[in-house]
Amino acid sequence: MKAAILENRGVMRYTSDAPKPTPRPGHVLMKVKTVSICGSDIKRYVSGHRLYPIILGHECAGVIEGVGEGVRQDLVGKHAAVIPLVPCFECAQCQAGRYSACHSYSFIGSRQAGGFAEYVELPERCVFVVPESLSLEHVALIEPSTVGRHMVALGGFQAGQTAVVLGAGSIGLMIVQWLRILGASQIIVTDISDTNLAIARKLGAHVTLNAREVDVVKEIRNLTGDGVDLTLEATGVPAVLEQTVPITRPRGNIVLGGNQPLDQSLPLTFIEQMMRRELSIIGCFMSYSAPFPGHEWDDTIRALLDGSLDMETMISHRFPLSATPEIFARIAAHEIAHLKIMLNPEA
Repeated sequence: MKAAILENRGVMRYTSDAPKPTPRPGHVLMKVKTVSICGSDIKRYVSGHRLYPIILGHECAGVIEGVGEGVRQDLVGKHAAVIPLVPCFECAQCQAGRYSACHSYSFIGSRQAGGFAEYVELPERCVFVVPESLSLEHVALIEPSTVGRHMVALGGFQAGQTAVVLGAGSIGLMIVQWLRILGASQIIVTDISDTNLAIARKLGAHVTLNAREVDVVKEIRNLTGDGVDLTLEATGVPAVLEQTVPITRPRGNIVLGGNQPLDQSLPLTFIEQMMRRELSIIGCFMSYSAPFPGHEWDDTIRALLDGSLDMETMISHRFPLSATPEIFARIAAHEIAHLKIMLNPEA
């Protein structure tokens, strides 16, 4: 089968001779129709990964082509998204419904073969069946939507509240949409890209601030007084993380979703200000809740069906799967400004 294989740090190879998987008991075989490039895929390409060779790709949709022993036959022919987390469902954290904290989880597209291929094998419980009326490109973007929805839920957001989204990349823009859908009274978005900020306004932001041109903290305090009810960090930049405390009102909530570098530190004034303002700082890892995979996935389907969630605007590029090595090399060289890049194994 066709596949794009990460063979080492910065080394991606396309082949048409990768072994086609056969579904094991309890598993299905999905024919991949489209798969999106996630920021985590790019990080693994640029910074390295724990496992080689590996087929990346977890933002994936297709049609179930075959099933293994013990799987119901009526799944064949169904359109579906991949639920990439593979929990054990047996450990204490899984039993409590905290699947992303599973003691021995796997993950499709990073710990086992993913969707940068013609076919992907996955457990039956990782099949998220969707109506055939939905675009499979939009279905592939269900997973990043659920991350945004999960962050908003972790922040305890209520209709009528105010919010700041730090970062207008793909996850940040999904968060903007969920804040709009759920009834935020004011949505402020910051970024360093005017293009992304314009998209944020299209998707529901009331105010956008270019952090290269204005003092973000000063502007948000001018707009809100004591700060917003909820701040959502989606950049993974330490200097942006430092902005979260002074722009959040006393006893407000901060949700951290950006992957921060491991070799950086924060000044203790960050902790001191957090304490004085009695803020809640909440970490986000993945997008799951009980019952598996969680309300985030059901909410996304409903929002797709009623048209309130705009996936088309999230897509900036479309390429055949065969172009994957070139695309990753260009992204690593900062030659492509992008949102969601869709790869098509059939093109």
